[in-house]
Amino acid sequence: MATVNKKYIVEELHKKVGLSKRILKNLVDELLEEIKKSLELGEEVKIVRFGSFIPYKTKKRVGRNFKTKEELEIKSFKKVVFHTAPQFRAELHNEK
Repeated sequence: MATVNKKYIVEELHKKVGLSKRILKNLVDELLEEIKKSLELGEEVKIVRFGSFIPYKTKKRVGRNFKTKEELEIKSFKKVVFHTAPQFRAELHNEK
């Protein structure tokens, strides 16, 4: 099975839709850029029957260096989680 990356997506769309690869590459780039912008603004991105990308910020916490036992402050940072849509999850579990 091939690794799914932008090039692979463009190739598959080209086979199915027939548009030029250049146009499809620009389309995929713009789609991903819009998703990225929304997540950077803290907005949730929902794609029906696929899933949701949900941004959140972790809390600041205290960690420990296991070698020296020294306590360190771990700063808060942004993360994104992906939750599959129920329809997509059902399709994944039915195809084995």
